[in-house]
Amino acid sequence: MLCSFFLLACLTAVVVLAVRPKLRRAVLDVAGGSAVQGAPRDAVPEEDPQTLEGVVSRQLVKGEITGAQYRHAMASIASRDATRHPLEVPDVPPRTDPPGTA
Repeated sequence: MLCSFFLLACLTAVVVLAVRPKLRRAVLDVAGGSAVQGAPRDAVPEEDPQTLEGVVSRQLVKGEITGAQYRHAMASIASRDATRHPLEVPDVPPRTDPPGTA
């Protein structure tokens, strides 16, 4: 009896965990809320961002773009920045092996 009760509790937990995201999304849609997870509405600052990175970050927090779109945008910004402002590498002496290795 105890084993079947434990099995029933485990199965119930699995079903609840599987359905929870869909149920939350449906409740938020009916209530007119946003399905953005992680930050409440008042956590988003009201002032306009001063950089492109700030604009993209704000879009992610507000739920206007997905995580994949955010990563793609940040990679594009980094690539553009590397082209416009390459790092200056000082003259580095050639690599030599330590005396103990042969």
